[in-house]
Amino acid sequence: PVFSTTLSGNPVINIGRYRFNKATSCRGRKVRWYCNRAPAGCRAAVFTFDNVIVDHRHEHNH
Repeated sequence: PVFSTTLSGNPVINIGRYRFNKATSCRGRKVRWYCNRAPAGCRAAVFTFDNVIVDHRHEHNH
């Protein structure tokens, strides 16, 4: 996984050909990242703790 930022400065994780955006409600050390295709119905998500991936949920539908 590659941690980076978008052109507007928002944090993202790139994993393979998928990009995950940081959930705005996450303020602590455990963070939920949702697929950038979530508005189109993709439910895939990744969870990190101190920038280490600890869990993933659902498969991508695209």
